[in-house]
Amino acid sequence: MTAPTTERRHIVVPPGPSALRVENLSVWYGAYQAIRNISMVNERGGTLTWLAPKRVLGKPHTLTEYNHPAPNTFTGEGLLIAAAYGLLQDWDAIYFYTYAHRRDNLNARKITGFFDIDQHPVQWVSLVSAGAMFLRGDVSPAQQLVAVSLSREQEIDALRNSWAWRLVDGSDAGLRGEIALKHRVAVAVEGQTLPPDALRPEQVNTSGNSLTSDTGQLKWDWSVSGKGVVTISTPRTKAVIGFGGGRQFDLGDGVVIEPGSTRQNGFSVITLTVRQGALSAQVTQTTQLLITATGYVQNTGWGWEELGDNRVTVRDNWGTAPTLVEGIPARITLPMPAGAVQVYALDERGARKAKMPVSRDSSGRAVIQIGAQYQTLWYEVVAAARRPVATK
Repeated sequence: MTAPTTERRHIVVPPGPSALRVENLSVWYGAYQAIRNISMVNERGGTLTWLAPKRVLGKPHTLTEYNHPAPNTFTGEGLLIAAAYGLLQDWDAIYFYTYAHRRDNLNARKITGFFDIDQHPVQWVSLVSAGAMFLRGDVSPAQQLVAVSLSREQEIDALRNSWAWRLVDGSDAGLRGEIALKHRVAVAVEGQTLPPDALRPEQVNTSGNSLTSDTGQLKWDWSVSGKGVVTISTPRTKAVIGFGGGRQFDLGDGVVIEPGSTRQNGFSVITLTVRQGALSAQVTQTTQLLITATGYVQNTGWGWEELGDNRVTVRDNWGTAPTLVEGIPARITLPMPAGAVQVYALDERGARKAKMPVSRDSSGRAVIQIGAQYQTLWYEVVAAARRPVATK
């Protein structure tokens, strides 16, 4: 497993069990000269395996800086995965780093640098669905806790082999980061007692080609070599993140997503967010959904240069406006009757710009075909309430 270039933990003093909170920072392969242009879905947890073992038992936990920075072309996965697994771990806050470093040129209409998201269309779209999921708590916290103890003496001893970007955490006491893809994890520090129902790391199996959360809502799947996929299946958020092109994903509640072929070997990030109502075959109330679909992204004419080993750079040439984005093809089946559903492609401000056709499957369910022809990253779905049919 490869590691991020930047990772930091801030312990808010006083240290130990009286600490108020624990904060994390992580960046997926970001640097000021070059990045590795790879997707985190093909790693076994990626940055999450570094972040999760830093949770101190019983303390609030925040991720204070997170980004999959430009010019990474898989960036749409980042915040959604962090938000989903942050909820599974019952983290308290996640901060996307950062809105902007500059004070001028706020209407650049292009990606302006590694970390600024204010002009990044893919990251803004992912922020909408990830923000709704996290703030509403759509993903349930894991049911089982896995924890280890770390005495003050052990911590001092481990500090001898640590450094500024790699401080002591639960992994120094045997807490494997991959466990965080299944269960909640935490480290008990000096003066804390492990809960009697907490599992030890050696009691948890993390082998195999997929890991499913103990809530059943999250799955990280590496069963197809080089084509990892993370799926989210909750009543109000559904998502297929990764190399899902050509496959079918049944996400429950009558929702099936079938991503199509894309520029990056089938990679895409497709989300469905319930804004109003519920996903149900019986439309008893008006239901409104937001669908987002993102993939490859670049500025016009930026100075893309491949350095080997998936390392790329644009040096100081970030190109010009406009930013170019990939239109993602997919077939999406919904539980509602086709006759009750209307679908709209949205413009850059989220307003309706084009009504789209809705077909039906053999059961009469609504089927939507999204794609590049609509020149958008997001879509609105509205299902009108219908009166129940009276029967004798």
